[in-house]
Amino acid sequence: MMVTLKQLAKELNVSISTVSKSLSDSHEIGETTKKKVQELAKLYNYKPNRIAINLKSGKTKTIGVILPSILNNFFAQVLFGIEKVAAKKGYDIITCISNESFKKEVANIQVLSNGSIDGFIVAIAEETQIKNDFNHFSEAIQQRKPIVMFDRVTDAINCNKVVVNDFDAAYRATKHLIDLKCKNIAVVSTIDYLSVGKLRIQGYEKAIKDSFKDFDKELQIKTDISNLDIAISDLLQNKKVDGIFCIDEDASLSAIKITKAKGYLIPKDISIIGFAHEKIATNVTPTLTTINQHGTKIGEKTAQILINQLENNNTNFKLKVIKSTIVYRDSTKKRD
Repeated sequence: MMVTLKQLAKELNVSISTVSKSLSDSHEIGETTKKKVQELAKLYNYKPNRIAINLKSGKTKTIGVILPSILNNFFAQVLFGIEKVAAKKGYDIITCISNESFKKEVANIQVLSNGSIDGFIVAIAEETQIKNDFNHFSEAIQQRKPIVMFDRVTDAINCNKVVVNDFDAAYRATKHLIDLKCKNIAVVSTIDYLSVGKLRIQGYEKAIKDSFKDFDKELQIKTDISNLDIAISDLLQNKKVDGIFCIDEDASLSAIKITKAKGYLIPKDISIIGFAHEKIATNVTPTLTTINQHGTKIGEKTAQILINQLENNNTNFKLKVIKSTIVYRDSTKKRD
């Protein structure tokens, strides 16, 4: 049976307040009394009732995290960073997966807003971005449940946001291929409907325009995962390509697979750079040059910002940009 503060107080013949303050190591209680209370609590393996404590303070010390997918390595890294900072600051997290569904995202927000959490960390679901409906976020903020958005964000909601410099990252990745003397650079995407996907395409186009004055629309593949292999195969069949920039992990893996199947030598005949998890990038042949988004750092920053907002009532909203880096590997080695 779980022992209570009341039982501890009765056995020691002191007030409940004295027991509570002793367990909190309050300076208001003498060292002898504190020692007796703490020793008895240890003997009975007493654990404070966090729910009761939180109800009294009006805070749950819990953060709701809503992710579009748990299968995506990037989101797993972000979650690791969030949990790391939350635990250090004495917060728990409740993680929900929207599975890219608008309806499920709305339901997650509504359920957790009903007293379960103090605030949210969110990456917007694919369907939500397509529908362009963000009312559920506005309602949560109106209920005094602050939100920090990361990666997939929207200008329609006034809140703190943490993003990768997607446009700049895509620009630098494309310029890297140009510096390798690639002249016919394709771009492959399965996430063109997402805000991050659009920014990466824009960065690619700007780099191509800056170097070649114009870009060939036929070198752009925007498709879904089910048609990805066929789309890349058709591109290589019909167009001369000596470089490929892949703006998501599925595109990166498919590009490596199909180019090799077509008999291209990487990087002698074709250079490839893309967004992909480091473990995957180092375990394909040849190893893949990637853009590291620093997911763990993004998670840490989102948690720090939200906790600061919760504890200091800071409503000076900002856009925090985490700079990505290119990790150079064999798929873009300089050609002889």
